[in-house]
Amino acid sequence: MNIDWSATAAWIALVVAIISPIVTSIINNRHLSKIKKMEIIQQRGLAVIEEYISVTSREILITGVSDAYEKIYAKVFIYVPKSLHSQLEELNSLICDCGNTSFPDKEKCQKLLVKISQSLKYDTVF
Repeated sequence: MNIDWSATAAWIALVVAIISPIVTSIINNRHLSKIKKMEIIQQRGLAVIEEYISVTSREILITGVSDAYEKIYAKVFIYVPKSLHSQLEELNSLICDCGNTSFPDKEKCQKLLVKISQSLKYDTVF
């Protein structure tokens, strides 16, 4: 049996020409999907961090701990680097351990919150 190599090469080129755009499209769609998921996580993280800073700023000025603070305090650990966890815990202890009748040490809390905020500017997890 004699094989016609020119016809075989033409068929191979036809198959590759059909399959190549399909494979490229699948790869691009997966990549875009991953990027979109990362963008969504980043947006959520930024919203949580901004809310944490806002709620914590209010907590420094009031007596007692609000429900909003307790909820956001738990969420913020998901989005901040582990290197800041100890500072967050320290700030939380300053806010929560002041007792129900006294205010937190406002100056110390504000300094720590500013330090955390500045660190977040450079060390976000996303």
